[in-house]
Amino acid sequence: MRTVFELKVWHQDERSCFFLLLWDNRSKKLTASLPYPIELQKAYQLWQQRYHRFYKLSVPQSPGNSGRLNPGSGDLAHDLTEAEKGLVKGFQRWLGEGDGRTIQQQIQNELAQLARLNPHQHGGADVFLACDSDDIARLPWELWSLATDTFPADTLRIVRTAMDEPEGGLRPRGALPGRKARILAVLGNDPNLPLQEDWKSVRSLRSMAHIEQFSWQPDDTVVAIKQKFAHVICDSRGWDVLFFAGHSDETMVTGGRIAITPKVSLSISELEEYLTEARENGLQLAIFNSCNGLSIANSLVTLGLQVVVMREPIRNDVAQSFLKPLCQQLAKHQDIHRALLSASHHLQSAERFAYPSTHLIPSFFSPSGAIAYRLAPFGWKKQLRQWLPTKQEALVLTTATLLTLINAASLQPLKTLGLELLNRRIWSQAIYRNITHQIPKNTPAPVLLVAIDQKSINKARSQLEGFQHLPMDREYLANLIQQLSDSNINVIGIDYLLDEEKPKEEKLANVVQQSVQQQGTWFIFGSMERDDLRVHEKIASPEWSLNGDVYGHYWQVKLPIDITCVEACPFAYLLSLANTLNQSPSPDLPQPDLQSQDNFQQRLSIFLSQLYQGQADGPLKKAQSPLNLPVVIDYSIPPEYVYKHIPAWKFLEDAALQQDLSQQVAIIASGGYYDAEDKRDMLPALQYWCDSKYGQIYAQENCPRSLTGGEIHAYTTHHLLSSHQIVRIPDWWMIFAAALLGKWAALTLSQQQANRHQRYRLLFLLATMTYGLIGLQAYIWAEILLPWLLPSAIFWAYVIYGRHPMGKLHKLSKAESIYK
Repeated sequence: MRTVFELKVWHQDERSCFFLLLWDNRSKKLTASLPYPIELQKAYQLWQQRYHRFYKLSVPQSPGNSGRLNPGSGDLAHDLTEAEKGLVKGFQRWLGEGDGRTIQQQIQNELAQLARLNPHQHGGADVFLACDSDDIARLPWELWSLATDTFPADTLRIVRTAMDEPEGGLRPRGALPGRKARILAVLGNDPNLPLQEDWKSVRSLRSMAHIEQFSWQPDDTVVAIKQKFAHVICDSRGWDVLFFAGHSDETMVTGGRIAITPKVSLSISELEEYLTEARENGLQLAIFNSCNGLSIANSLVTLGLQVVVMREPIRNDVAQSFLKPLCQQLAKHQDIHRALLSASHHLQSAERFAYPSTHLIPSFFSPSGAIAYRLAPFGWKKQLRQWLPTKQEALVLTTATLLTLINAASLQPLKTLGLELLNRRIWSQAIYRNITHQIPKNTPAPVLLVAIDQKSINKARSQLEGFQHLPMDREYLANLIQQLSDSNINVIGIDYLLDEEKPKEEKLANVVQQSVQQQGTWFIFGSMERDDLRVHEKIASPEWSLNGDVYGHYWQVKLPIDITCVEACPFAYLLSLANTLNQSPSPDLPQPDLQSQDNFQQRLSIFLSQLYQGQADGPLKKAQSPLNLPVVIDYSIPPEYVYKHIPAWKFLEDAALQQDLSQQVAIIASGGYYDAEDKRDMLPALQYWCDSKYGQIYAQENCPRSLTGGEIHAYTTHHLLSSHQIVRIPDWWMIFAAALLGKWAALTLSQQQANRHQRYRLLFLLATMTYGLIGLQAYIWAEILLPWLLPSAIFWAYVIYGRHPMGKLHKLSKAESIYK
């Protein structure tokens, strides 16, 4: 930590100066009064005259009647060096005598005491010097000998400041966290003042800072250029450093003047409001590599900025020779004051013959007590840190992730909402399929669905004695199985739970056994494995029939834990497996055998284990989900491409239907009769297909009002037989991906001017819509379901509320009005 002293100097009259030294948080003070020798004033005037003459600058008029000046020897470099030595010697003599020596000694005593108390922890000392007159301020205060053996010269620095403290104790604000420093370069280009080397030096910092140059068009009006400059200064993204190279000058009232173009000049007082706003947005340092910057520095320090200026006129090549080592030191992460001292030393040593005495010109100004600005390194840690979420972003991300995880954990209200969003997503997929004509080829549906609907029940009541549908009449099921067996259907699934002994059971058992014995039919009966409910043994024995678990979700393809079905397998999976195995039967394939004494499912499992040992899928391709992700039932395919739907009454009565069957898998299931237990509300996608088929007028009377369990099993069987697997990407995966993209978008916005934000948001909107279209097509081509709504919401939450400075743009309209 650096020790702070404040020294204020008043030029009371032409012959005396009053000094006030403050330290220890201004709790201690020391005053002194020194006569101001006329010889020192003459020494400065002589040096100034010879400086101007050597660099071929306009020779200033000496104020007042100060006597004749020595014209010199004719060797301009020698004369300038001699004048410099005279000025420095007179300056040191003035401060080293009388009360001036008291000030010097007091500073040295305090530093010695601090060194004794903290010999290894002291970081040096800064003396913040403020002068009330330009005559005193122009003296080379940086050369004042305050160093001691304990505190060498490189640890004790003179920092210039303004006599008037910044309003409200303003100090330079820290850079916006987690981003590169931003530098605005203003090059007041002039045909007689080439500034390419200045731009090259500033550009050398581009690896650690984002650098932009103020630009204007030749046909811009003066008002337009001033408005544009005000807009750029107040950029809501904020600047850390303002760099100016070109023409500047002191003014008595307006705080200095800079020429931003050959024909456009602005005073600091005109820019005060906008520089204040720039400081609020992060501006900390202003570097003026231009002439006569004393009044500019005093004005900007009062606003709370740190400033580098030249106190005298400076030739262009000298300014560029100073700027290059200054930027080199900044690139090494030296603070701006140390960089300035290093650049001044370069002029004093390496360039002493080319540019004599110029090391006296640069000065560093800062509000009292402020730490000198430095370009902080922007390594990978800082780059990583800028990607960390803000509190708002973290709250949004955590909430969205918890919603998806709680949804997965079956909290009913959220689960219902999640399923409704999924239904709408598949509905939009159905519309997209239809519009883009990407419906699967018109091949025969692989599944026959014999649906016992309300009309079938009504007819059965008049045809069968003692008919009951709760539970389903065994004789009616026997009639349907008999017709299917006569139609040479090889695999029959019964989507009814037949776990209890009921009347007419013998008729059903006889038909089932007859079908097995004569046709070799594979029967898969619905079961509820979690409740240990299976088909009654009087109907079908486990030695020659299979039990398939009918429990599941209407939106998810239920896949087996083990493809060999060593324990239990889902109902639709067993239907698909039986059909596939019978397409090209192996000689060793177990067949239903009424005489068998071994469990049929166990025999089948052993066969599959031996035949498909070490294989992932077995006879059914895509029978396992990658990474165990959920596989959704694809209701975006029209039902007629999935299964052939025949009402049970029509199947029994129409002989032609029984003759014209190409399907090898049949499911007997509920058709959604009035009090059926396995129905749910019709899905939007299926309703869309029915509306498209019949039109709005006839849809009411022709379209079903519910989705049945048999239809769910038919869709699942179709997907397994055709290797159609739509993998659902988890919401939280895409939420995190959207958060990263949203963070990138927010950071991108933070690097753009405010007037470009709308354009970028339109681009982001277009990207969001494009992602939606890619998701719709990826569903078809890549067979993945990408969530859209929540990730898009997260992305836009980051874009709208993410970390990027929101500038007070309403002030810019005032900037425009000033110049109209």
